[in-house]
Amino acid sequence: MNTAVRKATSADAAALLQLVRGCVAGMRAAGIEQWDDVYPNAETIARDIEAGTLHVLCDGEMIIASITIDQTMDPLWQNLAWSADSEPAIAVHRLMVHPSQQGRGFARLLMQHAETVARQHDCRSIRLDTFLQNPAAMALYPRLGYRRTGTAMMRKGAFAGFEKLLLP
Repeated sequence: MNTAVRKATSADAAALLQLVRGCVAGMRAAGIEQWDDVYPNAETIARDIEAGTLHVLCDGEMIIASITIDQTMDPLWQNLAWSADSEPAIAVHRLMVHPSQQGRGFARLLMQHAETVARQHDCRSIRLDTFLQNPAAMALYPRLGYRRTGTAMMRKGAFAGFEKLLLP
């Protein structure tokens, strides 16, 4: 396997939409109604690519996973219990690994990449949310050293906030 992480380009948009569709199908098959035709969609992907915040994990030329890393904190996160010394922070959005590639450590690899990006931007923490009804995601972040900061209600239901402080 020849994997590498790089920033997404507009040429990746179609493959990223296929990745989204595969992830939505995989979640639905597992009874997880987290994503749908509304989110994430082509506009979300295009916006992330244009902003330079969407990173892809490729095996050769094939995109097998992606992550968005930016400094956009969801307004619905405002009542979560973030650490007092966690600013500035980076946010992670839309971490996805194609169902055929799950269980191989690729989510962990992308989260390690997010930590590298955060440090490059002199950030002190990483923040994210995940759907309470997604058991794999709910188990992943505590294993990676994230602490739960509370619950935010979003369009699809309850989401857990998570944060990891980065050592200097």
